[in-house]
Amino acid sequence: MTMAKRMGLIGCFMVALSLVFAASEATRYNVGGDFGWGIPPNQTFYSDWASSKTFIVGDSLVFNWTGNQNVADVPMADYNNCSTDVITFTGSPNRTVFTITLLFPGPRYFICTVDDHCERGQKFSINVRWPFSSDAPSPSAQPPISSSAPTPSFRV
Repeated sequence: MTMAKRMGLIGCFMVALSLVFAASEATRYNVGGDFGWGIPPNQTFYSDWASSKTFIVGDSLVFNWTGNQNVADVPMADYNNCSTDVITFTGSPNRTVFTITLLFPGPRYFICTVDDHCERGQKFSINVRWPFSSDAPSPSAQPPISSSAPTPSFRV
């Protein structure tokens, strides 16, 4: 397949994807509501918050925090183990908001890797659905985490 054909197919895919996003009226969720992203008041705070929502492809999760926090989009094993050996997205004194757009259906797992924050309940999982779908997507529909997570920037 020539490069021009590939670019044409990619362009068609991007147009179709944008139409799906526009038709679904994507929602921006402030993770944790007014509480934001921090050490929760109890172990089930974020799970309870997420359980009352339906997340679809195109929605965004907005993580707002103050102080020493971060967010990691991790595989289930790292979620279950509260692994700290993962790529994280952090803020700075001038940036305490991080947004993740949900681009693919399937399960997603988010944790904070600072100190014992995850063990104290600063984590939650969701199941992202295709727009207009009433069935939960199959876990096999999810691409590898690295292709669905935002690309971090590194300073050298």
